[in-house]
Amino acid sequence: MGFPLVCYCVAIPKPVIAFCKLVAAVRDAFLLLLSLVGLCRSPRRSVDDAPLPEEVKERLPAVEFSLLARPAKQGCHDGDDDVAAAAATCIVCLERLRAADEVRRLGNCAHAFHRGCIDGWIDLGRTTCPLCRSHLLPRARRDGPLASLLTRVW
Repeated sequence: MGFPLVCYCVAIPKPVIAFCKLVAAVRDAFLLLLSLVGLCRSPRRSVDDAPLPEEVKERLPAVEFSLLARPAKQGCHDGDDDVAAAAATCIVCLERLRAADEVRRLGNCAHAFHRGCIDGWIDLGRTTCPLCRSHLLPRARRDGPLASLLTRVW
C-alpha cells in the first residue's frame, strides 16, 4: 500500500484569480472612499479603536455577586440547579462565585467573573469574554442606515 500518485486538487485558472483580486481591490477602494466621506467607518480596524484596559474596567463596575443573583423561577426542575451551579462559576479561576465575592458583569453577554480574574484578563489586552468570546463592552453604533446597508452588501 502506498499513496496514490494522482493529485485530486482542482487548479483554478489564473484569469479567475486575477479577476477575484481585482474585485477585492475595487471593493476596498470603494469602502475607503466611503470612509473618507464619512458614510462608513474604516474597513480596516486599527489598534487605536480598541479601548484601554482602564476604560474597560471603568465601564464594567465591580459589584457584589449577591446583587446579581436572580430569584428562582417558579416551576423549575431539579435539573436546572446543575445549570445554575455551573453558571455561578468563574471560568477564569474555576472557583465558585459566592455571595460576598466582588464580580464584574460583562456588558454584552452578562457573564460574571471575579473582579481580580477578569481584571487580569483585561490587563493582558483581551477584549472578549473568556467564556463565549463576545466583546466585553457593547459596541457603539456610529454608522447611519446607508452605511449599515452597504456593509451588509459588501
